[in-house]
Amino acid sequence: MARLDPRAARSLRALARAAVASRAVRVRFVDTEQSVSERTLDVVALAFEPPRWIVATWSRDRQSLRLLDLARIRRVQVTPRRAGPPPSGFDALDFSTRHLLGPDLGPPHELVLRVDGRLARVVPALLPTARVERDSRRGWRYRVRTSRPAVVAAIADSLGACGEIHSASPMPTARRRAKSSSTEARLIGLASWILSQSGPVTRAQIFEAFPDDYGDPKSAGAEKKFSRDKDALRDLGFNLEIQDVSDVKYKTQLGYSIDAHASALPPIELTQEEAAAVWTAAVGALRFSNHPLRDELESAVRKLVVGARGLPPRASAAQDLVVQGETVKQQTLDRLVDAWERRKRIALSYWRPFTGEVVEREVDVYGWARRRGEWIFVGWCHLRKGVRIFYLSRVRALKLNTRDVKNGDYAIPPDFDIRRWSRQEIWDYDVHPPVGATVRLRGSLARIARQLLPSARVSTAEDGARVARLDVRNLRGLVRQALAWGPEAELVAPDEGRAMAREILSAVHASVARRAP
Repeated sequence: MARLDPRAARSLRALARAAVASRAVRVRFVDTEQSVSERTLDVVALAFEPPRWIVATWSRDRQSLRLLDLARIRRVQVTPRRAGPPPSGFDALDFSTRHLLGPDLGPPHELVLRVDGRLARVVPALLPTARVERDSRRGWRYRVRTSRPAVVAAIADSLGACGEIHSASPMPTARRRAKSSSTEARLIGLASWILSQSGPVTRAQIFEAFPDDYGDPKSAGAEKKFSRDKDALRDLGFNLEIQDVSDVKYKTQLGYSIDAHASALPPIELTQEEAAAVWTAAVGALRFSNHPLRDELESAVRKLVVGARGLPPRASAAQDLVVQGETVKQQTLDRLVDAWERRKRIALSYWRPFTGEVVEREVDVYGWARRRGEWIFVGWCHLRKGVRIFYLSRVRALKLNTRDVKNGDYAIPPDFDIRRWSRQEIWDYDVHPPVGATVRLRGSLARIARQLLPSARVSTAEDGARVARLDVRNLRGLVRQALAWGPEAELVAPDEGRAMAREILSAVHASVARRAP
């Protein structure tokens, strides 16, 4: 690939800086052949897909994931706004490294790249498999682990910042590792390997990848051990799926995959003392360390507050969990948590973005959580006479019911589960009765089909595309999301949804035509 032009190089460096610093960006890009859009987006990941750079972006306002070609980006400005966590199910590391590493790409090598100072700080976002070190020339040198040296060479050419590339000896592959030191370690390694694959793997492929664990793949011992391992993985909480695949080399029709979004670890029951110790350690890490897993740790602590039994009252103090620079009003969050703890009804002044008006609501708060970087709470709405979801950022005023302060105003239904709402996608909203839908994903979207539609039943078509089938309660929401994914996504069914897509596209075309000179 030729060196990037100056504008593209500046855009790439800005995107990489934002990814490293966890900042949102203001991006101006060519949206269609006739229009240019400008939006504030979170940079989820960057990847080099020969011969182009692709950036995965997440729009918090639209709740949509979009892949942008660097060639279509006109300007990038890093903003002070902190980027939120990636969308649920999106594997940023797999997206960035799938063209650099993989068991089907051959044994990995180590390449040494020298880069100039402008790129030294952003290489981790551009080459996640690299590690940095100083060289004798007072410059920066990166050791890149890759199974495709030609791709790294193309990346270096595109950046125009590589003084030289040295190829070290091939690194040992993951398939020739020493025998696991314990059964648990072996099982975790097996689960991790299956999760890292782009599709179902056959039993023969597993035996080939773990020769030291299973020995002769044709022996009865290997079959028995694999049968035990399958049961053990399920006991550990991994959702091991079996499906039909066509594999000419191994002549088998069974493939194994793990659905990361349907897998769950066994429940952890903590005593009051254990929960308090975990809480104290986690809050200390959140308050005094800006580590890369901060959002995940905060989410875990929130779940501990809601689910742990006998946790001291201090654990409900929301101010201990506030992230520096968070946009949510702290006082509103404090009052919400206080109302939830005391089971007191709240009166809201709530902004409706579609109409711009502020409405008054009375709500019994059943639960609260953080979803895709934004605080939500769920409860019984006395105006709508039903359970509804609310966004804390839209609350303009919140007051607790001060009558009978010693007693609660309501009880939380025993079957209420906040996770149903915190993991809810736009097409899961209760707008209409369930409707079956089918989405076909091709190209770069095919690899992340399970991440984009975690609740769907995914199969592979003859041409390699992924076909996802799911039940939706907000068909228009799925239609809008499929259109946002771009031409590599097609809503196949139902016909009503395809009609909605044509209606939306016609409206967009008419709007563009009216603005055209």
